Amino acid sequence: MATATRTGSDPLLLAVRGRRLAEADAQVETLKSVLAWAERNEASSDEVVVLLQSVERPLHLAGPGAPAVPEYAALDLALSLGTSTDAGLTYLGRALELCHRLPRLYLRVVKHEVALWRAFKIADATMTLSEAAAWHVDRFIAPVADRCSFAQLDRTVDAARAEHDPADAEARRLAALEDRRVTVYLAGATTDGTVDVVATLDTADAVDLEYALRDRAQTLADLGSTETLDVRRSQALGEMARTQLALDLDTSGGGRGVTIYAHLDAANPDLPGLLDNTQTPLLVDQVRSWCEAAGTKVTVKPVIDLAESVETSAYRPSDAIRERVTLRDRCCVFPDCTRRRVDLDHIVPFESGGITATWNLALLCRRHHRAKTHGQWAYRMVEPGLYTWTSPTGVESVVDRRPPPGTRARRHP
Repeated sequence: MATATRTGSDPLLLAVRGRRLAEADAQVETLKSVLAWAERNEASSDEVVVLLQSVERPLHLAGPGAPAVPEYAALDLALSLGTSTDAGLTYLGRALELCHRLPRLYLRVVKHEVALWRAFKIADATMTLSEAAAWHVDRFIAPVADRCSFAQLDRTVDAARAEHDPADAEARRLAALEDRRVTVYLAGATTDGTVDVVATLDTADAVDLEYALRDRAQTLADLGSTETLDVRRSQALGEMARTQLALDLDTSGGGRGVTIYAHLDAANPDLPGLLDNTQTPLLVDQVRSWCEAAGTKVTVKPVIDLAESVETSAYRPSDAIRERVTLRDRCCVFPDCTRRRVDLDHIVPFESGGITATWNLALLCRRHHRAKTHGQWAYRMVEPGLYTWTSPTGVESVVDRRPPPGTRARRHP
């Protein structure tokens, strides 16, 4: 009780509490506005048929029973939310799930009885459930959503699935196999020369990898390595990547060659350079260590001036043009998109007189390429690496893919 009295009389804590409540109000109002927008832009049954026959797809972002929305309109919403396309679509899907499939929980959110982030966490868990199963979860979780643990939520979801979707268990097991992945966080590379690697593997593959790492780490120790076990396991994984030690294949070729675009200042070799592959700092000694590693193929590339204009009369870009555009943009140039599986897009279409040149080409992922071609999105290149986008509703956004100021001199010698 004494603590509550002190809190209530402290003007700074009162200000903190007031701002927190104001933020909660703003979140609920944003949620309501997004749902009102979704209702106004809902694709009716007839519209869904038309959309399916055209290039614009209806997006079913929530579970069964929730309405669909037109794809390109949803891109404009994401931009208005100030998020990437994927984050904006995720928000919209959660909002639709909450409103249309978890109505009891939605009502508690609107009344400020349950935090929006917690409700969205529950919505994520029910996306794959049938309407009956989602109703089951809403019935049991909504009354205690403000205080139940996520373990309780998982158990409730599992119970609902078992009761209403018994055949779904095997389907989920098979679907889990599609979630296997290996992520190499190259964007986190720094001058310490390390990056994180996270993987989700089939159990059998994980066992094989563990045995291969353990055996190779022990071999390195037997050969005289004084590094710790963790370091030797890391080195073993790198060797496997270069020479495929775990596979019964001919490795007489000496490993795989990877082209690294390193920008260094010849006049000041002790200064950090730039690793273009990851846009992170690079030390000369790091390049030297890579060159000295056994089994490494080193490719020395001439300096590429990314501001240089290169063009061809053909529709298909040459290798030189593709390389320059890829190094300049690095990923999709749509606002807040970072996808690297991309197309080379003619900003001014080739059939409309736009030539195949570095100043008329940019990287777009397939979704945003389609939005630009068919969805009334437009953009232009202000200068190499700097773009201005205009949405169908007239909202303008600037995308800046130019290198950091401290590295531009070395990137464009």
